[in-house]
Amino acid sequence: MDLVDFLSIYHNGWFDSKIGAGVEWWKEILSQIRNCDVFVFVLSDDSNQSKACKAELEYAHKLGKHMVILQVDEIDPAFFPISLKADNITPYFALENSRKNKLLRSLKEIEDNKIYTWDDKDYKNILEPRMPISELSAILSEINTDEELSLDEQEKLLNRIERLIAKKEEKLANIEKGLELFLKRDDINYLVGKKIDAMLPLEGKVNPTNPPIPPEPDHDEITNLVLRDIVTITEKYTEDKNIRSRLKTQQHNPVLLFGSWKRLKNIQNGQSIPIMMQEFIIFNNNYAFQLIQNNMQTNYGSFMFNQEFLTINFWNGMIDTRSYQCFQNELYIVQYMNNVAFNVDCYTRSF
Repeated sequence: MDLVDFLSIYHNGWFDSKIGAGVEWWKEILSQIRNCDVFVFVLSDDSNQSKACKAELEYAHKLGKHMVILQVDEIDPAFFPISLKADNITPYFALENSRKNKLLRSLKEIEDNKIYTWDDKDYKNILEPRMPISELSAILSEINTDEELSLDEQEKLLNRIERLIAKKEEKLANIEKGLELFLKRDDINYLVGKKIDAMLPLEGKVNPTNPPIPPEPDHDEITNLVLRDIVTITEKYTEDKNIRSRLKTQQHNPVLLFGSWKRLKNIQNGQSIPIMMQEFIIFNNNYAFQLIQNNMQTNYGSFMFNQEFLTINFWNGMIDTRSYQCFQNELYIVQYMNNVAFNVDCYTRSF
């Protein structure tokens, strides 16, 4: 802003902070570039990374505008924008006391020689660049949609946010606001919500200068969030009071899923539901699924799984995805609603 204030003393200039953001903002910028006599571009670390700044520079270049390029940060010429060459760049570093006088003499020479004269008859043939949308803006538009987001869509959005944090191209405060909006969605998945909770606040967690020393692990504590819900609910609503000591030393292993499992318990909305019939679920090694009730197949389909989720594709087209924990002889399948473990099915291996 010091440069803008300085130039405005001697020249009629325009700076794009004078108007707000949005489509009209972008149209106004392009209009000002078309109508300017001299296009002054400040080459800095920030502008060299900005999609908007690069688009403005390229548009001015295509229009044939006379350019004054002021380099304010040390940047290797190999990383200059394509439309710039080293011989048309003027150093304008903060520690150079004579930089302002040099700039004024350069502008005075341009004005005296009228080398900025331009003809707009061919401007209509120059394609206007589209308004650049930052990755964060694109992510926010998806977060703010009224359409329901599937688990896969939510995980992909969170992955994009994590990559955005790593690239350091956006202010952490703005990314935090995006994560908070994400967390407020009605359809937010329980585990996605837990991941966001763990990320916030970003300040101090992203490349902290003094990272905190992690506490010594409590070997009696169950750190797996799904297993913790299973243990807590089962202890509270069934007679299985040994589940914590039994499972905290075991390792969840998805590969153990293959085989036949007998349903022993069902806990739904804080109530233990009596098992009224003999029921088995079978996960065959050809990824075929069967539901057997009272020795009769009542449903079937296919299934797939990863470390966290089990998805069953029923023959009638219905798809059911739930969290699960699988051990040598015990299987727990959990349905979450509004980040709460609403339904827990408990199975034991039958063969």
